[in-house]
Amino acid sequence: MNGTRRRILPATALGVLASLLVAPVDATAQRATGTLIVRVEENGTPAAGVDIGVFTRRAGRTLATTGSTGLAAVEQLTVDAGVGTRMFTHVLRCPGGTVVYLVPETERIDSIPPGCEHLEAGAFFWGRTERIVVRVDGDHAAVEETQAEEVTERLSGLRLTADFLFTSLYGFDLGSGEGEFGAGIGGQARLFYLWPSGIGLGAGGSLTVHDVTGSGANMNKWSAFVEPRYTFLLGSSRIRPHVLARASYNWLSYGSGASSPDQKGFGFGGGIGAHYPLLGWLGAEVGIYYGYLSVDYSGFDESRSGSELQLSGGLRFF
Repeated sequence: MNGTRRRILPATALGVLASLLVAPVDATAQRATGTLIVRVEENGTPAAGVDIGVFTRRAGRTLATTGSTGLAAVEQLTVDAGVGTRMFTHVLRCPGGTVVYLVPETERIDSIPPGCEHLEAGAFFWGRTERIVVRVDGDHAAVEETQAEEVTERLSGLRLTADFLFTSLYGFDLGSGEGEFGAGIGGQARLFYLWPSGIGLGAGGSLTVHDVTGSGANMNKWSAFVEPRYTFLLGSSRIRPHVLARASYNWLSYGSGASSPDQKGFGFGGGIGAHYPLLGWLGAEVGIYYGYLSVDYSGFDESRSGSELQLSGGLRFF
């Protein structure tokens, strides 16, 4: 009996040891059951219409396609790869469109279709991250694991613009019908918050200096405004156009030598513009605004109205 025990106990111990060694391998081989959020950017801009696929058994299969915000959702259970598998990311830019392939470390892409550019972006661990960002810039590509907050931050947050401003005023004429004000030049600054949907809300101020007809003095036009806007994300295009509306409070202040009193009043209007990224934190922005103005003379029961056309161009910081 004792001899039998001596033979059984070592076998049992070996079985337990073997199960301990095999268990981690089995756990690693478990299929991931979550959802991987993939965001694709080209030159800092969300890339729409990019197919996200997996390359297994020497064949590619499309899993999802990015939308207007550059995002796509990949169901991990549909991929034959265990949790913890190193997944390499390959970008194929072909005449028919861009494809991002997720390739397990046990697989490899044997051939590239004619006319396609192949970029290797790097690797991440399958099933151990919920979000990745694939960035393509020229002939360079990179993949980055990121948290949801970081992805959202790239689409949203505070933006600051500083612009050169050219303003023409119409309808503010003298009794003779001549235009009282010449075109003015100056600047404006805006601070606004942008949401991932493209909706933004901000405020700002501007100053332009105008000649006064028949006078050696100048007129300073001050303006404070609130400005909702909507930004369009055009797939892989780097240009980001926007439309905006504006409600403003305006103050026309005359310099010494002018006989007219100051004028104050409200205005409203709308405009269009576009933003072009230059660096990760800097871009160029241009815009056109047309609005209606109604002002009252300070200390007089009299008012007049007109319109303004503004052209702006400058830098956007974000």
